[in-house]
Amino acid sequence: MNTVQKTRILALLVFVTSLFLLLSCDIFDSQELKPIESDIIFSVQEGYRDHDSVSEPTIMLSMATEKHYGCCNWQIVSEIGVQRSQIAVHILGIYAPEICLPAFGPAQSTSFLEISEGKYSLYFYYRGVRDRYALTVTDSFVKVAGDVSQLTKPEFELFWRYPPNSFVYLCGTTTETSWICGDFLDTLSGEISLEEFEFPDSGEIPYPRLSMGHYYDMPARYFYYEKDEDFAEAGGILKSYTEDVIAQYSGVGISLTSWKNEKYRSWLFDDPE
Repeated sequence: MNTVQKTRILALLVFVTSLFLLLSCDIFDSQELKPIESDIIFSVQEGYRDHDSVSEPTIMLSMATEKHYGCCNWQIVSEIGVQRSQIAVHILGIYAPEICLPAFGPAQSTSFLEISEGKYSLYFYYRGVRDRYALTVTDSFVKVAGDVSQLTKPEFELFWRYPPNSFVYLCGTTTETSWICGDFLDTLSGEISLEEFEFPDSGEIPYPRLSMGHYYDMPARYFYYEKDEDFAEAGGILKSYTEDVIAQYSGVGISLTSWKNEKYRSWLFDDPE
C-alpha cells in the first residue's frame, strides 16, 4: 500500500469517525422525536444569524414540512456535516416542545452553512431514504439542481445573492400622496451618487419586491452605493425628509435596507418638535 492510498484511507476514517461523533451527541432523545409525515420543502439562500444585527449575509439552509400542525413552534431536528464538496443533512425527526404556540404552521428549521464558492453534492437522509442534489455557489447566485428526490424538494432552484454595497428602496403611500415616492428618490439621488440595477427575471431575490400594506405600494427599486458612509448619509437624508415632508401626511412609509441588514425607516424617526 503506497503513501497516497494510506492518506486516503486515513482521511476516510477521520470523516466517518467525525460523522459518528456528530450524530451521537445530539441533544434530543430520538424517542422524543415525532416522525416526518410529509415532504420537506427546503431552500439554500442568504440570510442573517440575527434579524436585527448589522452584518454581511451568510448562506443558510431552511427546511419546512409540507404538513401543517396546530403548533407553530415545532422544529425539524437534523445534523449537518460538511466534508470538502459534500454536504450531508441527516434528518432525525420533529421535536415538539412541551409549550405549544397555538398557530397553524409547518415544522421548520434553519441552519447556517459555512461554505465558500464552489460545487457541492447536497444529500438528505431519513430512515433509509437518500435524496441528492447538485449545489452551485458563486459570488452572485446559489443554484440547486435535483438528481434523486423522494422526500425533499427545493422551494426554488435559483437564488440571487445580495450584491455588495447595495440597498433596496421601498415606498408606500396613499393614492393621493404617491408623488412622494419619486420626490424622495430625486432628493436622495441629488445628494448621493447612486447606480440603479435590476435583478434577472428568473429565480428568487434576497430583497422584497415591493412594500406592503398601503393604498399605493411602489415596486421596489435597487441601487448600488460607493461606500458605507454613503448609506449612512442616505439615512440622514431620509430623516430630514421625514421631518420636512412625510410628517405632514398620514399613511406614508419609506424604508432603506442595505445588503448588511442596516435599516432606515421613516416611521421610526422621532417627530420634529
